[in-house]
Amino acid sequence: MRIIGNDPSTPRQAQIVASGTLPSGQPVVVNADGTVSVVSETSTDFTESLGSPSVSQTVWADGTSSTFDSVNNKVIVAYLDQTNGGGKIAVGTVSGTSVSFGTGVSFASSANYLSVSFDDAAGKVVISYMDGNNSSYGTAKVGTVSGSTISFGTALVFSSFNTGSIKSVYDSNAGKTAIFYSNAVSGGGYASIATVSGTDITVGSQNNIGVHPGLSPTFDSVNNKVVIAYADVSTNYGSAKVGTISGTSISFGSGAVYESNAVEEIAAGFDANSGKVVVAYLDRGGADDGAAAVGTVSGTSISFGTAVDFTQDRISYTSIVFDSAANRMVISYRNSSTNDNTYLVSGAVSGTSITFDTPLIVETGTVTSVSSAFDSNSNVTVVSYRDWGNSNYLTSAVFRNAYTQVDTNLTSENYIGMSGGVVNKIAALPQAIGDPVVFESATSDFISATFDSNSNKVVIAYTDDDNLGYGTAVVGTVNGTAISFGSPVVFESGYATQTSCVFDSSSNKIVVVYRDNDNSSYGTAVVGTVSGTSISFGTPVVFESANSTEFEATFDSNSNKVVIAYKDLGNSSYGTAIVGTVSGTSISFGSAAVFESATTSDIDIAFDSSSNKVVIGYQDGGNSQYGTAIVGTVSGTSISFGSAAVFESAEVSSTSLTFDSANNKVVIAYRDHGNSNYGTAIVGTVSGTSISFGSAAVFESATTVQISAAYDSSSNKVVVAYVDNGNSNHGTVAVGTVSGTSISFGSPVVFESASTSYVGSTFDDNSNRVVIAYKDVGNSNYGTSVVFQNAGDYLVSGSVADGDNAAINLKGAVDENQVGLTAGQSYYVQTDGTLGTTPADPSVFAGTAVAATKLIVKG
Repeated sequence: MRIIGNDPSTPRQAQIVASGTLPSGQPVVVNADGTVSVVSETSTDFTESLGSPSVSQTVWADGTSSTFDSVNNKVIVAYLDQTNGGGKIAVGTVSGTSVSFGTGVSFASSANYLSVSFDDAAGKVVISYMDGNNSSYGTAKVGTVSGSTISFGTALVFSSFNTGSIKSVYDSNAGKTAIFYSNAVSGGGYASIATVSGTDITVGSQNNIGVHPGLSPTFDSVNNKVVIAYADVSTNYGSAKVGTISGTSISFGSGAVYESNAVEEIAAGFDANSGKVVVAYLDRGGADDGAAAVGTVSGTSISFGTAVDFTQDRISYTSIVFDSAANRMVISYRNSSTNDNTYLVSGAVSGTSITFDTPLIVETGTVTSVSSAFDSNSNVTVVSYRDWGNSNYLTSAVFRNAYTQVDTNLTSENYIGMSGGVVNKIAALPQAIGDPVVFESATSDFISATFDSNSNKVVIAYTDDDNLGYGTAVVGTVNGTAISFGSPVVFESGYATQTSCVFDSSSNKIVVVYRDNDNSSYGTAVVGTVSGTSISFGTPVVFESANSTEFEATFDSNSNKVVIAYKDLGNSSYGTAIVGTVSGTSISFGSAAVFESATTSDIDIAFDSSSNKVVIGYQDGGNSQYGTAIVGTVSGTSISFGSAAVFESAEVSSTSLTFDSANNKVVIAYRDHGNSNYGTAIVGTVSGTSISFGSAAVFESATTVQISAAYDSSSNKVVVAYVDNGNSNHGTVAVGTVSGTSISFGSPVVFESASTSYVGSTFDDNSNRVVIAYKDVGNSNYGTSVVFQNAGDYLVSGSVADGDNAAINLKGAVDENQVGLTAGQSYYVQTDGTLGTTPADPSVFAGTAVAATKLIVKG
């Protein structure tokens, strides 16, 4: 690896060998062999599979409860050891569709009503049970898994009465375990909220929840609520409530019915993909079959869709888990209608319903005490149960749903930066002009063009004379020296002239300014949004309620405002300017300011990003039509001006301005009436609120009209497109090079060998070409455009081939190969190699956007 630049205070770039093709502007990771690759994903398809049952513990096991230890990637099964006595936990390790368990470890010498859960934050197992050696009190312990065994902390009593029907669930939002249980003597349901600290556990006061003890809890991780499903004590209807943990207390909203029949064998689970609660149960309404209902939590309420049967058979010992790999719910149960075998069924939630596959038989012998856990490391469900047909041994089987696993080469450590393209590869491109392409097969006037750097599209606005003079715009896509267009879109259903368009890079919107001839010739603006190859518009806004004309607009990237200069016919034809603020698809304006208290014509405007000033060039009718310029400063929604400066002591017209950002100079191109109407240009230097000029240079020794200047930042050249009256009005282009306060030009080149008019141009900094739009008088006055390529040596920034040196923009560098970013927004590397505004898994910070095409690499 070679680092370019040794000054740690400056952005750096590394040269590293690429492994595979490396597109420019992509997030890059370092491989183990020292090469770099783009961030990518690979997909692996897994088929449905059910492993053979295997004995987990050679003891008579009963009352099983299962969970998954996501820290140690182990399956945890708690059970009653009826052979040796007491409660035990076995730790299981999944391999493929098999699971093996270590020896069961005793947590109590006498126990009943087991429930096991896992505290993700503490990385501990919580076992809740009735302690038969301590007055049948409700008791809990913290378990710590190590390898294939588990050890326990000190027991804690959470209920000082004969405790039954214990169930527990972990609330990852509160960082607490909710333990639900009943008083086996007096009845009634209770909850205690437990907090794990190390190997100890504490609980708060008992909460009387007032529901039937045979409930099943789950945690809704989308709404951060505990949901309990139960049989209503008075009707036995299937019901559910939403609980909120606060400190060591839990409170519930009103109950909601999910089954208007008596229910038993209830199991509740949460589908994290759909954000829904799923309750599986035995419907005692006549058919005695297995059913499921989908619930939607809202605040402290829950509502259910119509229940769906997953089997026509009678069920018992119901267990439900969410398979996060396949995004399906897996229900395990004993089929009491077919010799008490173990079954499972997989279902997919959609909206407020769920559809099921055909149930699969897991164990053909008689079983009881079915429980299940989803192993998110191996992406399988482990079903455990008491196998009556095999000495009542604890037995387990592994089920895998069909799913597609998407892996990524991105980790939290290997992101290095953004690909900057090929190192030290220079392409020498000749001057070239593409073929003319028609964007409007109709007479087109008042043509202007701008470049949308967010979508990397050119937008051309014009008057469609064959459609009642409607204001129209079209989106163009440059490819090399070719350009293609989407369908034209009307932005003003009226006669719109004097169009000018500009791109607001702060809001990523196009602003079209025009004279609305059907509305008293008022100055009007409308905001456009480019999407693909089309553009849509908001509602037009009047900024000058008077007859006005000669509109030109620029974007002030310092204040993030659009500035419009124009001739106010309603105010003695004075030169006037106004500041616009884009918000959404609309634009609002401050007060207009006069910059020239005299008849003003041939106006154009540009933004000087070096001085953060606006420069307006124009013909000063109050001073012999001399070429004049003035510097404007935007503040809020206002603009103020310095003193005007003459750049040509003769009459001028067809004024066009552009800013040379390499030399920090304003270039004004114009028709010099004092010198045979020759096409002329001059370089201006802004200082404070003043502007000074060097010597003028002729770029066309003939009458020159319809001038449009653009700055090509890839070659650092000024490109002036115009109509050459001295050559049959052919469309022509001249390329100028600024040096100090002077500019020199090469030989003019014809881009359209026919009479042309209404020339407008813009620089596409994605393709590094100038797009020239014009009215092709030689082709039925159609709106037409060509792509102009300057001659020069260009650093290739495209894809890097496998094995070539790649330029990698490291931390602190500015990657300029982006599209569609929002300035000021933080971006994260996504696992598929794109950039997003929210962290992926793993969370890798890519950097902060400073423009639609620029990202400061952070990492």
